[in-house]
Amino acid sequence: MIFFEGEKLVGDILSRELTVTKLFFSAEMEKRLPEIAATVVEYWVVSRQVLEKISDLKTPPEIIAVLEMPVWELDFKHQKIVFGFDTVQDPANLGTVFRCAAAFGISALALAGACVRANHPKVVRSAQTALLDIPFQVFPSCEKLIAKAQTQGAHIYVTGSHATEQPLVVERMEFPCLVLFGNEGQGLEQRLLQRFPLIRLDQKERIDSLNVAVSACILMHDVKRIHGL
Repeated sequence: MIFFEGEKLVGDILSRELTVTKLFFSAEMEKRLPEIAATVVEYWVVSRQVLEKISDLKTPPEIIAVLEMPVWELDFKHQKIVFGFDTVQDPANLGTVFRCAAAFGISALALAGACVRANHPKVVRSAQTALLDIPFQVFPSCEKLIAKAQTQGAHIYVTGSHATEQPLVVERMEFPCLVLFGNEGQGLEQRLLQRFPLIRLDQKERIDSLNVAVSACILMHDVKRIHGL
């Protein structure tokens, strides 16, 4: 389940042709409910105390929408570019990745290994409705993700901050493809960096690495600018 909290965010959800499993709101909020295009299965008028128990926020909102977690099966034959993340654990990072993917037209995301769950409250607050806009699939390991991509004919690219003699420039990327990012602390395993072509962002040497979400968003922008998405 995914919990979307707050009048503005829930208003956006309700304006779409989605199915909302439960809609919780206060008596005051009932007087100013927005126009609803979504299918709402259950309406609940609840007290502030109930909203406090449901909400993850220090100051609970007056309205909360609950949706089922979307389920997608990625097909690399039909996805031009998939950005994959191995064991990214900071929910704010993952939420930012979802928003940037939506902004720059990335086909889909893949979450591998011990990634933070996509419906973590902090991911939802950061990603907002991008969580519903970008297809994504969860894989038990990076190897499982790579195996599926290769079986379906996708090119595999890795990213890293270490200098290499012949990094792959974005202009030479081939599609469909999977672009892999490692976690915040260690990046991708060395064996993966040696196994696949490396894409490295051009940066000053005194900065050893960039935040994974920042790096991903810069590369998403470059891919859109150069290849069009």
